[in-house]
Amino acid sequence: MDFVLHPVNLLQTGALQPGTLQVLPVGKKKQQKLAVGDDAGILQVFYIKKGEVQYEWKSAPLGREISTVVMQTAKDKIFVGCGQSIHGFTRKGKEFVKIKTNLTETINHLFVEDNMIWTGGEYIMNIYDNCKDHGFVMVKDRINALTCAPIISGEILGSVVACQDKYLRVFKGEKLYHEFGVEGSATALGFNGPNPLDNDQHTIGDPVQMVYGTEQGVVGLCQLDAKSMRRTGGISDRQTRPGMSGPGASSRRARVTALHTADVVQSGQLDLVVGRDDGNVELWGLGDAAALASQRLDQAPTPLWETCLQESIQSLGSGFITGGGEFKEIVLSTYGGKVMAFTPNSSAQDPSGTKLARHEEQTEEGSMGIVGAAASSMFEGKSVMNIVSQAKWSMEKVQDGEDTAWKVERSRRFQALEQEVATLKAACDKARKEYSSLSSESIAMQTTTKVTHRFGLNSEEACYVLTVECQTQLELISLRADVEVDLLDHSGTSAILSRSRGDPSNPLLATYRMQEPGSRFQIRLRTIEGMSGSLSAFVVPATSPKTAHLITVSIKPLSLHEKIAESSSDIPMNELRLVGPFTVTDMHTWLALCVNELPSRPTDDEMVIAYRSTFVGTQLVGRYSKGAASFKSDSITTISVLKDLITREATSRKIQVSINVDVKEDTFGRFLELIHPKLNYQHALTQQVRMVEPLREVQLQEGDTKFLHPELQTVLQQATEIQQQFELQPQKLAFLHNIVISAYRHKWRLRGHQSVEHRVKDLQKLLEAYSLEAVSAFFVEPID
Repeated sequence: MDFVLHPVNLLQTGALQPGTLQVLPVGKKKQQKLAVGDDAGILQVFYIKKGEVQYEWKSAPLGREISTVVMQTAKDKIFVGCGQSIHGFTRKGKEFVKIKTNLTETINHLFVEDNMIWTGGEYIMNIYDNCKDHGFVMVKDRINALTCAPIISGEILGSVVACQDKYLRVFKGEKLYHEFGVEGSATALGFNGPNPLDNDQHTIGDPVQMVYGTEQGVVGLCQLDAKSMRRTGGISDRQTRPGMSGPGASSRRARVTALHTADVVQSGQLDLVVGRDDGNVELWGLGDAAALASQRLDQAPTPLWETCLQESIQSLGSGFITGGGEFKEIVLSTYGGKVMAFTPNSSAQDPSGTKLARHEEQTEEGSMGIVGAAASSMFEGKSVMNIVSQAKWSMEKVQDGEDTAWKVERSRRFQALEQEVATLKAACDKARKEYSSLSSESIAMQTTTKVTHRFGLNSEEACYVLTVECQTQLELISLRADVEVDLLDHSGTSAILSRSRGDPSNPLLATYRMQEPGSRFQIRLRTIEGMSGSLSAFVVPATSPKTAHLITVSIKPLSLHEKIAESSSDIPMNELRLVGPFTVTDMHTWLALCVNELPSRPTDDEMVIAYRSTFVGTQLVGRYSKGAASFKSDSITTISVLKDLITREATSRKIQVSINVDVKEDTFGRFLELIHPKLNYQHALTQQVRMVEPLREVQLQEGDTKFLHPELQTVLQQATEIQQQFELQPQKLAFLHNIVISAYRHKWRLRGHQSVEHRVKDLQKLLEAYSLEAVSAFFVEPID
């Protein structure tokens, strides 16, 4: 990665939503302006002149936080989504249109083309023509991103929707054209190049090149037209990333939040800019765009540059931002309200902006001075070489004077910054005094900062990641749970973990105290399937007055199951069948209490679901409609959990349900084979730990250990790592033993035996001296 980009801090505003930054088109000057809308409901347009921010205009507060900012295609009008309203502004700042929609969902996504407007809420996409309703689509799952392009011939553009259920969907009006499965929940969309609407050479029917990002960190490139949609390449490398630490640092990248393509390296080919949830900004070379358009990428995208800002990236763009019009620069916004540019211009290394101003002035003078001199001297018969030599001589003559002038300018800018800081400190001190005078009588109830969280399943590690992000620095996070939760290794994080002794109603009590400044923190934890409850996090930002933000997330009985596109049909499965006077909505509601990633409401008269356990690897397949439901799984525990939950919910609703369970003996052998690698590894680890100290004694006495067996040499070389793993081993081994014992209990309980405790003790002894054959034989033995 030889390519270097230098950061330039442009603006600090209030908290920002995704997609609330836009780069305005090039105007009379090559330098471009920026539009940004914040949570205070203010839209502001600004530009950079001689290294300093100059405001073009600001809107009046719109009454709600701005959730999206877009440019009208082929025009320079700005549209913003604010609550359930759409506001349109001219380039000069005049509000020329305000549309109050009848929507109940917040407008999170917006696309404007001439007189047509597409809006995306949580589940509904609406279409407006000349400010009047034109149509709507109830999408099967949550809408994470939306854009439009001329994909299908006709008067209306095709719309591309990225959905939570791991699909990209293409609509023309209200008609669904394509459903394209991707590697995970799609979270970001973009075009490989400009939108085809802005490309004069693009005609309807030509393939459209797009990029998408997922919750799992994968970036894919795809091609679509009216007939088909296919993947052409992607980014999913597994290098250790800056800003990430711990066991998961080299296993995956963070969630993709924004995508943009531009020729930043000035190679004549497009580069891909990726913004991620952990603050990573990456620049990738895509290679030959012509090859991509024809078939597939001949080579994988290459990393060119990256950095980590330690807070979520909300928007990405590019343009000629900092002046001079010489370099194509990346511009972005973060969750905390930072607006930054990254430029190849080395003048950006001066924090005062003086060198940028000088570079801008020299670029303007250089483009005008010599050209003007050459034009005037053509009449005097002077050669171009004479003109250049005279220009060099005159530049050297005034160089010393210019350096002095720029030093004075730099000193002036530093003094202005120091004065601004002093003014802000005085304002903060005044506010503190006012609060202290009130604090003796009143208690702070309203928070002054914004805190958001995300609670998602990491399928590769079979654990949950709770991400907490704040506008300001975090001081501490306290956790409480009413179910057993295993907090995983947090080594490498800048926090001290303190645990407290819990009680049956609060088995988890823990606190993370931050040791280094940071506004974003991740907690990795593993839940125990079969148990349901809630996890509460009390987040205290490092602000005054002290206030705590309460975050509550639900833990479901089958919390470690993830949704998959389709299941295997050739594996033995237990079956749970239910018949009764319930509706498809009733069954859908009951299932939503048990598994994640279900849509908020059923989308068909007959619903089909497929899930996979991220920890064990067993599968769950379900099909339900009005009055009938069937669930199959190769895990008897999963079937038992579903049966108990549905029975309890149906009883509370006074709905009589007939239940039939078919237990297949073949499923237990498969279940034990799936969990065998984990059990075998944990028991082997125990044996290796017992050998570490004796082998070290041998090494001290003999010196050379080449005579040892290769396996023993490996144990000696990896002794430190083995001992570190063993510190976590008792918990992991007990967790695995509990899974096997639970499966044994559920097997016989579903066959009518209420208690098998006398047999469980024998099973525990077999697990301690683990052998797959012995445990498998024990499962087959009759209980009587």
